[in-house]
Amino acid sequence: MSSSSTPSRTVNPWWVLALIALPVFIGALDLTIVSAFLPEIIIGLELPLQTSLDDAAWVVSGYLLAYAVSMTFMGRVSDLIGRRAVYVACLLIFIVGSIMVAVAHQGPTDLLYTLLRRMGERPDRESVTLMAIVIGRVVQALGAGALVPVSLALVGDLFPAARRAQPLGVIGAVDTLGWVLGHLYGGVLVNFFAQNKAGFEQFLSSLGLNWPPPDWRTLFWINVPLALVALALTLWALRDVPIHRSKGRFDFLGAGLIVGALVALVLGLGANIEVSGATASFEDLARLPDYAGPVVLLSVALFAGFILVETRVKDPLLDLRMFRHRNLSAGAIVNLFVGFSLMIGLVSVPILINIRAEDASHLTEAALQVGILLSALTVPMALAAVPGGWLSDRFGYRVATSTGLGIAIAGFVLVWQTWTVELGAGIIALEMAVIGIGLGLTFSPISAAVINAADEDHRGIASALVIILRLIGMTIAVSALTTLSLQRVSVLAAAELGPTVADPHEFVDVYARITVEVLAELGLVGAIVCGIGMIPAVSGLRRLVSRGGEAEVAEQVSATTPAD
Repeated sequence: MSSSSTPSRTVNPWWVLALIALPVFIGALDLTIVSAFLPEIIIGLELPLQTSLDDAAWVVSGYLLAYAVSMTFMGRVSDLIGRRAVYVACLLIFIVGSIMVAVAHQGPTDLLYTLLRRMGERPDRESVTLMAIVIGRVVQALGAGALVPVSLALVGDLFPAARRAQPLGVIGAVDTLGWVLGHLYGGVLVNFFAQNKAGFEQFLSSLGLNWPPPDWRTLFWINVPLALVALALTLWALRDVPIHRSKGRFDFLGAGLIVGALVALVLGLGANIEVSGATASFEDLARLPDYAGPVVLLSVALFAGFILVETRVKDPLLDLRMFRHRNLSAGAIVNLFVGFSLMIGLVSVPILINIRAEDASHLTEAALQVGILLSALTVPMALAAVPGGWLSDRFGYRVATSTGLGIAIAGFVLVWQTWTVELGAGIIALEMAVIGIGLGLTFSPISAAVINAADEDHRGIASALVIILRLIGMTIAVSALTTLSLQRVSVLAAAELGPTVADPHEFVDVYARITVEVLAELGLVGAIVCGIGMIPAVSGLRRLVSRGGEAEVAEQVSATTPAD
């Protein structure tokens, strides 16, 4: 049961898609944008770099956690109160968060400092500023993360079931592309601001403006006009889109349990899936913290509690009966493997390029090359969402997903067979493009399979599942790859060098060769993971195509999801 308004004129869904994709991209950029200049923030605050780096890491990790948390329940909120209201609220929250980060050294720091003093604390003002930046980033992420499932649900509202694959894939690809390019975007702009500082000061002075020259804060000010323009245009585009509101109440207990489970999982497995051009070895990845075991067990317990609650409440956050639909359950499982496989590509490139850097003076050049080669993975991946949608519409979810996984397997096998320390950047880019195309082809059919399996009243939470499961796969991958690879490097180094190393330079060369050998083996792991993902794709996904597809989808949804 639901209520909706009747549109007064025809809405162009592709125009709306283009508009809602822009804020998704901006929010995703900000996930990793700070990693490029995090040391600069610490130095600018005159904090000790070595002792403050762990605290400063929460500028990235806090964003990731809030980004994931907002996904878990805002999709359902959009089911209950309407997509438009939630979408506008999310954009406004993101704008407020961006402003909070940009002015963190002023009003927010003053407020926090006063509060802490009244509580009996005597904090350093610079540490309080860092805290204010983290809080602003969390507010940003609460808006940005929710934009993704709400945008996917909007696509479900705007496009008929048999034509959703392409636009759904576009949203998923834009989200992934944004957070992968964030590091490159932030690094290039901050470097440009620094190199042209004198020119900016002269230009501002000529205008009679007593403003400071652009720096890293400017990136967050840029968000404000872009998001405001997107907000105005989106409101205009959505003015005639029917407003759907589901009946029922919000499941606060279920939301609390699943949020706690997700936060515990991400914290326990390292709290960091961002990809940085500074990654030079497996040690630079997120190592398991000392408290990992108990926190992961807590995550499992909270998730079990969530399952129990969802089977008993009248209006569950996630109606588990949706998983009776083979497309939803199979698509969810495949998406875990896609996220895991994607992280293999994202982790391998930075380590390979940086370990080949001759010395520290070449790390800046290496970071640029990492950004370019990661673009060779992510840009084709984003572009492949369009033909992935066409394949899904024409031949069905099973064929499109299996084709993509098969191409990704071929790319990972090439990595396994070809990677050496001397491998040319052109070959690396080509192999990354093959993997990116393969994984990108799966975005559209998986998204469509999951979202089309949900009825109109549960489309928002189904949309959240698409992104959350991929995120969980990536989070698990970082932890698993770090542990596996470090052990493998240690075993190979001990076997070749023995307990003592006579020549340190020889050890460096051998270590580099062994590390690249292990990276090549990760290509084999990627091929195996994609192969395992092929099993539910082939056996679980049904062949729904555009010829009569919408009627078939409607029939299956009504047969497998409960009525209000």
